[in-house]
Amino acid sequence: MISVPRRRPPAEIRTWSALTTAVVLTVLMAFALPGATSVAESVPPGPDPALVRALLSEDALPLVPFAPRTGPATGGRGLTPDQRQELTDRIEALAEEHDADFGVAVQDLRTGTTFSHDAHRRFPTASVVKLTILTMLLLRAEEEGRDLTGTERAQAAMMIRYSDNEVTNGLYSRIGFTDGFVHGAETLGFTGTDPDPRGVWGATRTTAADQVRLLRALYCDGGPLSEEDRAYARGLMESVAAEQAWGVSAGADPEDTVGLKNGWTPRESNAGLWNVNSVGYVAGSGHEYLIAVLTDGSSDYAAGVSLVEELASTVTEALEAPRPAEESGR
Repeated sequence: MISVPRRRPPAEIRTWSALTTAVVLTVLMAFALPGATSVAESVPPGPDPALVRALLSEDALPLVPFAPRTGPATGGRGLTPDQRQELTDRIEALAEEHDADFGVAVQDLRTGTTFSHDAHRRFPTASVVKLTILTMLLLRAEEEGRDLTGTERAQAAMMIRYSDNEVTNGLYSRIGFTDGFVHGAETLGFTGTDPDPRGVWGATRTTAADQVRLLRALYCDGGPLSEEDRAYARGLMESVAAEQAWGVSAGADPEDTVGLKNGWTPRESNAGLWNVNSVGYVAGSGHEYLIAVLTDGSSDYAAGVSLVEELASTVTEALEAPRPAEESGR
């Protein structure tokens, strides 16, 4: 379980010390995949350990509505038509207020209720794709009738908990590079997610709707992964480094269970504006959500994080608001 404040100020975002970095590099060298080829571009200076600068312009793609499977009804109430319209108006007001583009998809697992805004719009993933790569690695191992090796587990932990680039390069090759990614996307039922044809994993394009589909594969029954593999992936998501525990966790209470993966990078192809994303799971007393927030075009890292957290908290607070029957005491 990740214990986080409702909002982490940018000043609290920390970087590793030189000593920590040296230790991690030593560990990575010990677990290096033989013959692995680097597919991500060099890491520029900045707060993100997973920056990928060269991203392609968005290709034309038929718009696919956000329509995930109905979630298990375990209590709670859905949004009334008036409450849904009010929430839509609030999100549209945020779109007018901010220069950045964004897509949001949320599913309340208590009721199956969903809310989305531009959930079919494609965004660069940055390091959010590492959760997809982990899931595809687990799928590939299951297809091969085996468990992950000790080396793969060590690398997967570095990829999810610390957003490490070098191990991601190797694991991307291990899933079969772009062809393997396409196969995994079909298995997961993605409708708007495509790998970069040059093999730059951080330049993958995805939608908020597909990211919720991915989260359902990890947090809901009936998906393609075994329960053991799902629990393993959730364990990594629920123990990310403290400095990366922001984003969809903005509205979480300290005792909540939070699992997430974030991604952030400035894009040269977008005049250096920031692409900041967060996807994950938040559950506690009276709430249980899958949340995906993708953004592009913020002026800097802090502005992108702030936008992601405002969107996530706005939607989840609306879903938790008292319903008319509750207000009247019925």
